[in-house]
Amino acid sequence: MTESRSEIDWKTFIRRIKGGKCTPIISYLVTSHHFSDTEAVVKAWADEVKYPLADRHNLVRVAQYASLIGRDALAAKEGYLDFLKQRLLARAREDQPPDQSAFLDTLEDELLDLNFSEVAGRLGYPHYENELDNPLRVLAELPLPIYLTTNFTTYMEDALKAAGKEPKSEICYWQDELAGDVPSVFEQNPDYEPSVEQPLVYHLHGMDAHPSSLVLTEDDYLDFLVKVSQDPEAIPTRVAQALADSSLLLLGYQLQGWDFKVVFRGLITTKRSSRRLLSLAIQLAPDSEGATSLVDAQEYLKRYFDHANFEIYWGDAQNFVQELWAQWES
Repeated sequence: MTESRSEIDWKTFIRRIKGGKCTPIISYLVTSHHFSDTEAVVKAWADEVKYPLADRHNLVRVAQYASLIGRDALAAKEGYLDFLKQRLLARAREDQPPDQSAFLDTLEDELLDLNFSEVAGRLGYPHYENELDNPLRVLAELPLPIYLTTNFTTYMEDALKAAGKEPKSEICYWQDELAGDVPSVFEQNPDYEPSVEQPLVYHLHGMDAHPSSLVLTEDDYLDFLVKVSQDPEAIPTRVAQALADSSLLLLGYQLQGWDFKVVFRGLITTKRSSRRLLSLAIQLAPDSEGATSLVDAQEYLKRYFDHANFEIYWGDAQNFVQELWAQWES
């Protein structure tokens, strides 16, 4: 039998949160609703770079192609971020009333000087009618010292600031040269210890403010996996400790995604799991279409996570976080 929502040991999970022994690992898909169809966005970029193969929905492969035909990998990453800014501005034109067109015209002139997160903030994204409908805002209200994300935006930092906290940002130095280009909070303040008041947001796959830090192409993911697997100093000690001895909360990941594979295989399954009382993978039930057996597909996913001491919550991240908040308040 597969894990159902009602079978989650909420008492244990809430106790771990109260003790600061829970570490969320957050995908970009958790708050990507400002692009109603993320696959369509990737296909549009594939058209722009004239990607010639059939898998135009595959961002990693399109990015790999763009890095090979362009000047270099950095140019591909910069091009992708610029493309996303233009798409977001186009979305804003659809969402905003006509009297805001002048503001949008001004912002378009400033796009080159702003990163994607800054553009999103100026445009009011990610937008929720009720701020606690934002999964990141709910997570920010919890007394947690460390948040891990594979999202290159500062959405998590923005949510923490809205909750009255002072987050610190850090990237993974999966390339040696990044250490010289992007200053580390631990070097700037050797006494810094992640806390509820000053939590650490650790960007595993880079930040848009530093395009070279993005893990985007196939080569990037392979280099990242090799680095974190072979270099014990690639991940800060405090982050590595959290991966080993706290309950992990995987939010928004797809089993076949490169971001999930390298994090799960390169970081999670290589750490000691015996000290994790409870870890959760938030997983949509497999689509019965194309599956010979839905029950067997769910059982496969359960077995996949079992060996790392994970239980599965069948549902999307939005529903899980709302249920988590209800359990927390009660």
